[in-house]
Amino acid sequence: MSDKVRITLLAALVVVLALVWWIGGRTPLEAEQRSFPKQLLAVDTAALRSFTIIPAPARHDSLIQFQRDGLGWTATQGDRATPAFTTPLNRLLAALVDMRPRAVAGADAATIERYGLSDSLANTLVLRDPKKVTLRIGTTSGGDDPATAVILDGDPNVYLVPGAITWIMDLDFIGWIPKPMVNGDPDHWERITFVFPGSVGYSLERSGTDWIVNGQPADNVKVEKYLRNLSIYYGRGLEDPNDTLHARLIYSLRVEDTTRKDPIILGIFDAGGKLIARSTLAPPWLVMPFDVERELHVMFRPPEAFQSH
Repeated sequence: MSDKVRITLLAALVVVLALVWWIGGRTPLEAEQRSFPKQLLAVDTAALRSFTIIPAPARHDSLIQFQRDGLGWTATQGDRATPAFTTPLNRLLAALVDMRPRAVAGADAATIERYGLSDSLANTLVLRDPKKVTLRIGTTSGGDDPATAVILDGDPNVYLVPGAITWIMDLDFIGWIPKPMVNGDPDHWERITFVFPGSVGYSLERSGTDWIVNGQPADNVKVEKYLRNLSIYYGRGLEDPNDTLHARLIYSLRVEDTTRKDPIILGIFDAGGKLIARSTLAPPWLVMPFDVERELHVMFRPPEAFQSH
């Protein structure tokens, strides 16, 4: 046998051994991950007209029905109904448009339990248009690039899909009630006036493409970051509207918007041992709790926070 033939046979043997090692060295999970579907779910959300969220039995809560008409989405639980909060709704619908698994975690009972997908722990999403689709939602991982564990009806596998969905499914009916504070498009805001306890106040005012704070040039980057965060911030929870009857106004924020006839006004009231918030963007009955430690720095900042240095 010539050296050339011997080298060729040796090379072929190496390739075969490498292939055997590669196949044999893979775990069942890795082998399964090579063959899981590229797309788990694809929903035409423009055509979707209804869906249902069934809370996990461990939550002891009733299901929430969602229906869309010409005015938008409505959330209903029993005899209660509300326009659905658009922020979580849009994020949920966006996740359904093109749901592509990152990995399959397994299908055994221990994996299902570990990812919060057992019958007692999982929330269930039921879509009906054009055909019925049932999706169980489990836990969401932490970090900057989260993934949520799901099981699609008819498929025993636990899939990990991009994004955080669990918090949306965990919302109760009150969580689906929009709780606006000072929301809108900051590009249309011309003046923001702050009033603090003791009637001390100041204004941020647009001057062409720049901002002025108390008559002095402001740091545009700081102002625009603040306004962007302010514009998407919503309240959490509901309080009794009667709490405002004898409450005392201590903070107020007034936003003049070129697209609105009337300014947006947010008032923070001392209701005797607690603070509550009311906004002109919300109906009169909607009163929200206000947490000084978590929310005050989001809404009310001193003028020096916007000054150029």
